[in-house]
Amino acid sequence: MLDASLALDHVQIPARDPEGLARWYAQTFALRAQGNRVCGPGLLLVFQVGEPVKRAPELHVGFHVPTMAALTGWADKLGAKIISGKTEFASVSMLDPEGNGVELYCLANA
Repeated sequence: MLDASLALDHVQIPARDPEGLARWYAQTFALRAQGNRVCGPGLLLVFQVGEPVKRAPELHVGFHVPTMAALTGWADKLGAKIISGKTEFASVSMLDPEGNGVELYCLANA
C-alpha cells in the first residue's frame, strides 16, 4: 500500500526570464528570490526557461489570504478589483509580466 501523506513541494513554471520573474514575484508579494526560485512560508515557485503557458484564468498561481481586509489591501496595492458573488470566495486576479495568471483569494465572509 502506498503512503498517501503527500504535500505539495513546489510549482515549476516556464518563463522567458526565470530570474527576472522570480524577482518580480519576490518584490510584488514580499517573498524571497534566490536565482530562478522564489520562496516564502510554505511556498516555493521555480521558474524554468521556456515559453509561458498563458492559460489564465483556468491555469494560475493562487495565493490564499486570511481575511477580506488583507485581500482589500492587496487589491489596493495591485490596483485591482475584488470579484465576489459567484462562489463563497472573493478574489483578485491579474497577470504576471510573462502573462501567467495570478489570483489572491479568501472566503468572502472572512
